[in-house]
Amino acid sequence: MHNTVQETLRTARTATARIRSGTSRWRSWRVVTATRHSLAVVTSTGWACLLLLGICVAGGVRAGWQEAWAAAVVLGVVVATAWLWLLPRGGHTVHHELFERRVTVGDNAIVHVTVHNPTGHPLLPTRMEMPVGAANAVFAVPTLPPGGDHERGFILPTARRSVVTVGPVISVNSDPVGLLRRERNRTEAQTVHIHPRTIRLGVTLRGIMRDVEGAVTQELSSSDVSFHALRDYVPGDDRRNVHWRTTARTGRLMVRQFEETHRANLLVLLDTRPDAYETTEDFETAISVACSLALNAISDGREVTVLTQTETLPTATGMRLLDASCLLTETPDAYGCDELARQATTRHPEASVMVLVTGQRCEDTVLGRVRTITPVDTVVIALRCGSRPFGRRTLGTLAAFDLDRLETLPAVMRRAV
Repeated sequence: MHNTVQETLRTARTATARIRSGTSRWRSWRVVTATRHSLAVVTSTGWACLLLLGICVAGGVRAGWQEAWAAAVVLGVVVATAWLWLLPRGGHTVHHELFERRVTVGDNAIVHVTVHNPTGHPLLPTRMEMPVGAANAVFAVPTLPPGGDHERGFILPTARRSVVTVGPVISVNSDPVGLLRRERNRTEAQTVHIHPRTIRLGVTLRGIMRDVEGAVTQELSSSDVSFHALRDYVPGDDRRNVHWRTTARTGRLMVRQFEETHRANLLVLLDTRPDAYETTEDFETAISVACSLALNAISDGREVTVLTQTETLPTATGMRLLDASCLLTETPDAYGCDELARQATTRHPEASVMVLVTGQRCEDTVLGRVRTITPVDTVVIALRCGSRPFGRRTLGTLAAFDLDRLETLPAVMRRAV
């Protein structure tokens, strides 16, 4: 009995010690966390001011300089009063929305910000910031009465194709000197896709894809859409292909035989090497040309594949293609157009039309090899974007077209077919 009591007391002491240890660790963690939050609001200017304050105090104590003491007093007052600017100024409710999540280069993208006072008392003025890509929009919110609103509108720059992150809206408390700064997120970040410019080609694209209804091959099939001839029935043939009129006339079972057909598949190759283009704007034009060709094929219900040296762009829908094109960048160490064409035709042997979009600095010898690499029955066209206006050059059996702006593309495609 005595041993049992001692064992119980020992267990209780151990449990109490563990609880005290856990409580002590919890308190220490809270102190460390609070200290980190307090120090996080001090800016680089604030740390410099504190360092200068320490130097002035040291100079006043050791050297007895009255000027050092005077400077220390001024700096101390500034540091002490700076914390007053971090006092909470109320509970603003902030909402920001994008009128359009997807825009085209050159169009207006508008962000609307609404700040609301949901409390029953006025809220003091405050300053808010909203990151817009690499920039930062800063605006002041005036004193809001109970239930009052403050609205602001911002126009995003859409001069370049990109994906821009907008937000979050941040409320900023800071002293006038800039020693302390406390931020609080009020909204969630959103993204805006700035699509490249594209142009409709009309019926021209169907002219390029000559075999849109199926190009007849020399391979025979027992079921297809192109009728070829009649032959004797062989066990295993589909009874639905029996030609009963001929069977009745000849007295033998005769079945229809067809020629296999292949639907047109468009393969668009986009060269992303910076060495192929004269300027960055020419690369942007090439992206617009490639997307225009693919979008026209998608709208016509045709199979299309868009390849670069580094990736395959999604073409399930036009929107997915344009969203992916916003992230395209130049690849300095990429292989040449000839290797791109070789890999593309190997991976997509079903392609009947291949359009290579590159720059005007791409060498003629490289373009000449593209035609020798691709299958003979594949229609191959090269489009070169640059400063030279609309023109045509023949490189062996390959037709290469120059264009200096996107608006020339329909005329180029009319000449290409």
